[in-house]
Amino acid sequence: MNMRKILPLLICIAPYFYAQNIEDKEVFKKCRKEFNKKICLSDEDQDGILFYLDKCPKEGGPIENNGCLWPDTDKDQVPDKDDKCPYIAGPQENQGCPWLDTDGDGILDKDDACPTVRGVQDNNGCPPKKTIVKSLWSRLK
Repeated sequence: MNMRKILPLLICIAPYFYAQNIEDKEVFKKCRKEFNKKICLSDEDQDGILFYLDKCPKEGGPIENNGCLWPDTDKDQVPDKDDKCPYIAGPQENQGCPWLDTDGDGILDKDDACPTVRGVQDNNGCPPKKTIVKSLWSRLK
C-alpha cells in the first residue's frame, strides 16, 4: 500500500485511540469550562489520576487520597494517617511518636535497661553499681 491510501485511514483512526473514557461527565464538563479538553485529560503530576479528577493536580499523590499527598502536621515524615502522635514529631520506627524517657535520666526507654529507675549511661540506664550494692546492704541490716 502506498502512503496516500494509508494516511486518510490513519487520520480517521487516530481520534479513536486518543479518546478516553470519561468517569465523571459533570466534573469533566466543569473542567472544560475552565480549561481545555487536553488539559482536563492530562496527568501533569503523573500520579495516575487525570487532571479533571485530581484534587491536587500539581503534586503527585495516591489514588486513595484523590491525588493529594497525605498531610503530615508535625513534619516528621510520617503521614498523619499513620502517625500515632500527629502533633508531636517522632521517628518512623516509633510510629511518629517521640521516644520516652520515663525516669528522666536522659537515656531513652528503648535503650534503658532500667526505664523506671533513674540511672547512668555507663550502666545502661540503671543506677551505678555502688548504689545498688549500698541499697541492698542497707536493706539487709
